[in-house]
Amino acid sequence: MTWFLIILAVVIVLILILLLTKIKIELTYKHTKDDDLLMAAVTIWWMRVYTFEAPLIKINEESPAIIVEEKENIAGSESEKDKKITLETIIHDIHLAERWIRHVVGLNRIIRRFLRHVHVYKFDWYSDVGVGDAALTGPAAGMLWSMKGMMAGLIGNHVKMHRMPKMSVTPHYQAVVSHTYFSCMFMFRIGHAIFVGLSIIKHWKRRPKRNHDQDQKATETM
Repeated sequence: MTWFLIILAVVIVLILILLLTKIKIELTYKHTKDDDLLMAAVTIWWMRVYTFEAPLIKINEESPAIIVEEKENIAGSESEKDKKITLETIIHDIHLAERWIRHVVGLNRIIRRFLRHVHVYKFDWYSDVGVGDAALTGPAAGMLWSMKGMMAGLIGNHVKMHRMPKMSVTPHYQAVVSHTYFSCMFMFRIGHAIFVGLSIIKHWKRRPKRNHDQDQKATETM
């Protein structure tokens, strides 16, 4: 009986440690003319457990598609693959997302509740823009500033910002320039992520039932 209580206590402590453990996610995106680099890293207890890198985006000459070279590292196991993105795959993914959001009742409320527990410690977004014409570069820079302000305000209203966002837009009136650097770092506890997952599963089971003909018709339209 004593050993059982000890094992039970150890299990409970381990579960509590897991629920309270923080996950740190770092996102970085760089764009310079035709070169793009997207990087993501997940860190737990000072250990980087997952990294993702898409260093090259190119146009497929044989078909209207974009080829993305992806590199993943999961706990030391590396993999590389090419992913083709076409208009059909984008439309298909949009339809799937719409169906998923429509069926998960209260999804917005669940996501907002989770975002209240997300802590953002870094939000940097620097851009250089120029279209070769001073009369057009000014409005383009203004629109970019407005978009950044709206996004920063939207994010700040739903998460906990621990540092003011650092953003800039540098116009180049006499040259064609397209450069962007974005870096973000945020953290949340595993327990909150598990709660969100369980809530989504619970609401998914409550989704309205559809008959086979409706599901088949929705699948054919995608």
